[in-house]
Amino acid sequence: MSALRTLTQQISRLSGPKPGTPVQSPRPVEVLPRPDLATELMVFRPLSIGDRAAYLEAFTRSQEALAPWIPLAEQGQSDDAYFEGMVRKGVEGDEKRTAWRRAAFLNDGQFLGMFNLIKIDRGLSWTAEANWWVDSMYAGLGLGSHACRAMVDHALADIPVGLGLHTLRGNISAENEPSMRLARRLGFTCSGERDQLEINGKIVEHEVLTVDSILR
Repeated sequence: MSALRTLTQQISRLSGPKPGTPVQSPRPVEVLPRPDLATELMVFRPLSIGDRAAYLEAFTRSQEALAPWIPLAEQGQSDDAYFEGMVRKGVEGDEKRTAWRRAAFLNDGQFLGMFNLIKIDRGLSWTAEANWWVDSMYAGLGLGSHACRAMVDHALADIPVGLGLHTLRGNISAENEPSMRLARRLGFTCSGERDQLEINGKIVEHEVLTVDSILR
């Protein structure tokens, strides 16, 4: 059975009975995915259906800060549907090896944010695009910087320790000064290219930054 089919069954089970339906037997306990990256402060693992409450609480709290930079739920889409879509994308990315989407959790179990490598291409040069967001409750504490460095190091480290990627790209709006500063601390440099991306119905111009494994 594929991971995506298992996820679909989990969503169905955890949605709860509809009014008027007989009471079902107790729901099975969800087995969380094993972390595949850890530091002294946190662990990274795929987002799971059981993370719904923690994810949505952090996302709702951070929406005002995130809205200019990250696509949010589409108009008419419920928070639950948006969250389940994020879980599905994580499963699909792992199955197809086209993305590495991970939730970071502090050692006390608190959800920190999402750290993603998408558009993974293993052609002549192995590349990916990096993006991230951090719960606004933890802004300014250095935890986001710590997590991003761990993600970048993991991406560019040789197999089997890391993913063996050669180059990472980051598309960042020049107005997103915190992310720009962080990317430069991580070794990203401006490529001179620009890209226009649609963010929540608006076209936003982004700088294209890159970091190479051989230059770190």
